[in-house]
Amino acid sequence: MKINYHKSFWETGCDSPQQLAQLLDKIAAEGYQGSELFLPFYPLTPAQTLTLHNDRELDIITGIATEGQTTNDHLESLKRQVDEAMAFSPKLINSHTGRDIFSLSDNMMLFEQALLLQAQYGIDITHETHRFRPTFSTLGTEQIIEQLPELKLNLDISHWFVVHESDLTDQSERIAKLMNNVHHVHARVGFEEGPQVTDPQHPRWAGHLNRHTALWQSVVDVAKARGQDILTITPEFGPFPYGHINPITDEPAIDIWAANLFIKQHLEQALVVG
Repeated sequence: MKINYHKSFWETGCDSPQQLAQLLDKIAAEGYQGSELFLPFYPLTPAQTLTLHNDRELDIITGIATEGQTTNDHLESLKRQVDEAMAFSPKLINSHTGRDIFSLSDNMMLFEQALLLQAQYGIDITHETHRFRPTFSTLGTEQIIEQLPELKLNLDISHWFVVHESDLTDQSERIAKLMNNVHHVHARVGFEEGPQVTDPQHPRWAGHLNRHTALWQSVVDVAKARGQDILTITPEFGPFPYGHINPITDEPAIDIWAANLFIKQHLEQALVVG
């Protein structure tokens, strides 16, 4: 099995083909295999995007997010955004799906429709474990997976650290069960009081980095066991308000791009793939 690393442009602007070309040159030089584009905030056309990626032999993951006041609003936005995402020829679509304030049955309708869209388009759709969404907790996610065991997850486990105010060692059995559904990873180191540590390279956070790395290794082990050829990981440290700043000057506490590159290089050394 191989791990392909994708670069999010969350911490930097990407507003023109020229800027995208520069960013793609940079991530290619840093050894990424592709980008991850969050389409609600991404302004370039599929044609522009594909040309620049293809020229550099870089892959694309597209990110979408359902929205609206009602579950029907979310369903219509899901259908529309999946269709729009497919124009980018993505390797997979990562979705922020549903709402934490909807009933389980309403959210299940959205996940069921996502599975139908996955089959219709012949594309993997992963559903991100995230606050604000029905996957915000391990218990809620387990309830979803019990009803739809074929559903694929994108594991952003930093959110569960915050929600449960725990490093999750107190629910190892449930975590191991949920790993079976993980097909993509957003690699950010969180802690019990927030979704992003100040600096993943600082010794203060070594224990949290090691704990997250062990959990990501579990994802790799499961992917290998099911015969998966490629696992995708996107380092995903973000800017303020995820990233910490000086409250007086508003200067970022660290270089977020460098933090993401550190995570990539750390995982290349730490994860046992072969």
